[in-house]
Amino acid sequence: MEHRISHDNMDDILKKLEDDYIQVLVQNESTTVEDFIEQFLYDSWDYNHQNMDLIKAVMRRYSQGDVHPVTFSGAFKEMADHLQKNLAQLDHEHNYPMLHTGLGTTTLVAIIDGMVVQYYTGTYSIEDLKNKTPQLKSMILNALSTQDMRNL
Repeated sequence: MEHRISHDNMDDILKKLEDDYIQVLVQNESTTVEDFIEQFLYDSWDYNHQNMDLIKAVMRRYSQGDVHPVTFSGAFKEMADHLQKNLAQLDHEHNYPMLHTGLGTTTLVAIIDGMVVQYYTGTYSIEDLKNKTPQLKSMILNALSTQDMRNL
């Protein structure tokens, strides 16, 4: 499902984060789901490390009501749509059924965001996340290979 929002009056920082996110997806030249996810994880760790101040600023503005909830969630949904489209195109054999549902990509993003929160709180360093990437990739691929229960 494609979600599109108006970018008129969008918070400049949120718009930059959305544009950067989409650019990372475009620049990921992986030809398999497995390689794409691995590269996406490494890119996510680096990007979040380099842009943590911007991310915190957007979250602060959102929590203070300066970024409208519809705009904030719309930007998130748009980014997830781009991710799902890229991954689904790589999954020709449908080895990862959850990639073809909204739940698959939002689960992937939730795992990444959860690890980023743990980085932010000091539980893990960026090097820790990079070292854990092979395990995280395996866990994510296992989750994405789950059958879509709606069709059973």
